[in-house]
Amino acid sequence: MFTLHAIDWLIIGLYVVLALGVGVAFKSRAGRNRTSYFLAGRGLPWWWVGASMAATTFAADTPLAVTGIIADKGLSGNWLWIPVIGVHAGVFVVFAANWSRSGVITDAELIRVRYSGRPAYILRWCRAGLQLLQNCVVLGWVLRAMVKVASPFFQWHEWFPGFMAGIEVVWPAGTALGTASEGLTIIALLLVVGCYSSLGGLRGVVLTDLVQLVLALVGSTWLAVCAWRAVGGRDGLLDGLAVQYGPGHAYLDWFPTPGSGWLDAVGVGAGVFGLYLVVQSFSNMSADGGGYFMQRLNAARSPEAARRATLLFLTIHYMVRVWPWFIIGLAALVLIPLGQETTSLNGSAALAASDREMAWPILMAHLLSPGWLGIVLASLLAAFMSTVDTHINWGASYLVNDVWLVLRPAASDREQMRVARSAVFLFVLLAILVSAQIDTIAQAWKWMATLGAALGLPTLLRWLWWRVNAAGEIGAMLAGLSVGTALALLTDTPYEVRLIWVTAASLTGLMAGMLLGPPTEAGHLKRFVDTVQPLGVWPNARPAGNRAAFGLAGCWAAVVSGTMLLLFVGHQGLFSGWRPSVLITGAVALGLLYVGTTSRPSRW
Repeated sequence: MFTLHAIDWLIIGLYVVLALGVGVAFKSRAGRNRTSYFLAGRGLPWWWVGASMAATTFAADTPLAVTGIIADKGLSGNWLWIPVIGVHAGVFVVFAANWSRSGVITDAELIRVRYSGRPAYILRWCRAGLQLLQNCVVLGWVLRAMVKVASPFFQWHEWFPGFMAGIEVVWPAGTALGTASEGLTIIALLLVVGCYSSLGGLRGVVLTDLVQLVLALVGSTWLAVCAWRAVGGRDGLLDGLAVQYGPGHAYLDWFPTPGSGWLDAVGVGAGVFGLYLVVQSFSNMSADGGGYFMQRLNAARSPEAARRATLLFLTIHYMVRVWPWFIIGLAALVLIPLGQETTSLNGSAALAASDREMAWPILMAHLLSPGWLGIVLASLLAAFMSTVDTHINWGASYLVNDVWLVLRPAASDREQMRVARSAVFLFVLLAILVSAQIDTIAQAWKWMATLGAALGLPTLLRWLWWRVNAAGEIGAMLAGLSVGTALALLTDTPYEVRLIWVTAASLTGLMAGMLLGPPTEAGHLKRFVDTVQPLGVWPNARPAGNRAAFGLAGCWAAVVSGTMLLLFVGHQGLFSGWRPSVLITGAVALGLLYVGTTSRPSRW
């Protein structure tokens, strides 16, 4: 439907060749053993690690999902994910160093280090299984997003009509990959990702992530500049929104307000919404930085390098790359108005009438010149590949470390590498199957948040309180998932309220398991404390260590509040002007961030 020029194809081709070259270059270093393959020998520089974390969380789905959220609930709808800053701040302040000292390859392996007895064995299998499920869901929604991005540009049936006619005869109706033309594009990309990620291991994945991050930032920023110009800057955007949706619209509201925006749309009050924000700040399946974050943190050279990497990720994720997403999402509301078939973009609104996430690739096609279109499209391909390569490598680490080696403890390094590289095809297949069940990307985000609400509290408390045991985590998991499933299937409870109930059920299950289940053996617990050096309430802990936990809580609050204030300052500056009050608020935010990020446990 949209034309790519020779320069666009050249840029895309060069990126693909680069990605494959990295995998080949690091093949020998990655294949020595599972530590070199999954953790790059624990020797990566901090800025490699931080940039890779940022690249992985910028998938092809992210800008599309934000565009859809803004169309549905306005800017305030992004509070669906912004409160996760609480999780990321906790990783920086506390857990990054803990993970680095733990010496584990996967977060499921930490259960063996932290707990003892048969409940620990059961819990490790359950958490590994849930992480594998999460991995497949993420791959599925990223694949779904890439279909949306690719569909307007990669039209194989026009280039090779005879060949595609034969393919379409056997192409499954309603396949997750879309049409046969879209499917061939995705299959080609998956093969490229599978090749370089399986060959180069984590080191190859991280190095390609560095290029992918630069492309993604440049591409989204330039598209935002073009969209800003197309609507006539700030005044044009404000006037366009008022004309299209009335002067009382809530699309620019930063905080949800009663009677408009998000709170009115979901039917919850301000008090419930405030409780939801608190829940979101810790209710995450990887609330302690587990999952692929843990993999990156354990690949850093030292605990301090892991902390620096997390700070770099925080800076990029919350203070840099969100603004192009917001600008493009708002500009799309003016350039492709909701519910209208004719627009300044020559009728392309019809393509986004039923799916507002399609507004992003439509704006790309209409606003970008040859060359720049290739760069931005390559940036989305890179974002897609950066997430897929991470989840393929990360998922393989569970299969090898927490499944295969449990079943075959004597497996050789060569055998482990064969299993790891074979897992690529398994995860590609599962991603295709899962994506068929995903209607929108935001829908998948909500499903993952519900899962996280069932597991977030015990995941955090296991690092802070000796009394948390494996039985408690199992109880929290069963109670939270049961309540979440029942509410989703049997009621029409708003998502925000459902998350609160799931968290309450998880806490109840945790306390029941702690009371009824056996505590961790004293010797086992001592080895964990000596190795990880956690802060909190532990037997025979030094009083200074317990006091440090309260100091770190203050640092966490400073990082969270400073970051959220800076987001507010950016919103006010872009859409209301840089007034003195805005600048003063920005200075306060920077002060909070300085206090929160420069403090160290050793200073207390």
